[in-house]
Amino acid sequence: MHSNHQARGVTRALTALLAAASLAACADETPTAPTARLPEGGVQSLAPNLDLLPSGQFFNTKPAFVTGSPNGKAAYVQVYDKDGVQLIRFKAFTDPWDIGGVEVALGDVNGDLWPDIIAGEGPAHFAPTSSRISVWDGHNGRLLGTTVASGGFKDGVRVGAGDKNGDGRDEVYMCTGPSTTYSHYEIFEFNPTAPNLRGLIMSEGLGWFTGKNSYNGCRVAGGDLDGDGKDELLAVFEGPSNALLVRSPGSGTAVRWNALGAGYTGGISIASADVNKDGKAEVFLGRLMATDKMPPVRMYDGAKVIGSLALPTPTIYYPIKNSIYNTGIYVAAHDLSLDGIPELMAKLSTTGGVSGYVALTGPTFTSLWRNQMEPGTLPAGGPIN
Repeated sequence: MHSNHQARGVTRALTALLAAASLAACADETPTAPTARLPEGGVQSLAPNLDLLPSGQFFNTKPAFVTGSPNGKAAYVQVYDKDGVQLIRFKAFTDPWDIGGVEVALGDVNGDLWPDIIAGEGPAHFAPTSSRISVWDGHNGRLLGTTVASGGFKDGVRVGAGDKNGDGRDEVYMCTGPSTTYSHYEIFEFNPTAPNLRGLIMSEGLGWFTGKNSYNGCRVAGGDLDGDGKDELLAVFEGPSNALLVRSPGSGTAVRWNALGAGYTGGISIASADVNKDGKAEVFLGRLMATDKMPPVRMYDGAKVIGSLALPTPTIYYPIKNSIYNTGIYVAAHDLSLDGIPELMAKLSTTGGVSGYVALTGPTFTSLWRNQMEPGTLPAGGPIN
């Protein structure tokens, strides 16, 4: 926590959004300007060849986390460094139908040790193509590739990343939004010779493994749960299925039911990170349904998730305790303090007020690392990743 980040604007916004008087607010009064901005207009076609920075320019620090925009808003992506300084804000998709928000993730898809920026198009029912996925280089801002969900799917996609084969380059994980088409995930990899994204695993759904399809959408992340150096694909299937699917490079696919408790039928946010530095990642699940003012986050021991036939008992955290709204919560896990242990990040899913987030210091997540508003009074409700 940095005392020079105290700000009048943060206090006003926190009062309006969180009413979290017990939390010490800290934020940048004036965000540092990015090296460059994407011109208004953004990405407008399937292969736009439009970069975030002019040739020869670079971000001066690594992206640490990203936020997206909620359904009903333009597809703005916000990229931040570890101190919460905004590196860039840009429209990932700007066609007339792109008012479905945007889902976001970070992953080193080209293996240069800089996290790259991944965007998934929100619902766009009048689009001429399937829902799109685009990736930009997190160092120089170059567009690395754009692809689409298979099968003419236009109901929006959610994105994540993980190193599926342990080669030092992340694959792009994609999950579909609610639709009359069954919810499914796909895996893409960066093809440096094209360059572009190419499909590795196409259209696997919950029904492939259980015989029962889900249609309420899914969200996805990557994490090495068993410590073999290869990331599992973690997909949460939302709605009545309330299931966590783990696709492991070494031990096949497992499904764990009632990931957020028996009877839960809402949306689920997911993240994964190694909390105790044992080389095995934990799984974080956030409840997106706005049922009360103190949404819980469940943390599961990842090794036990895949090492037993049922979900282990979770540890439960409450990153945001005094929201003035009934709300759900988006979760992320990133090492902001650079001590090798992730901070637990949380952002309200309610689309009321302006957008802010908190970060709790790992491994206990009992003390506040940061409580900050996004600059520019951005609308609340978008994802964090």
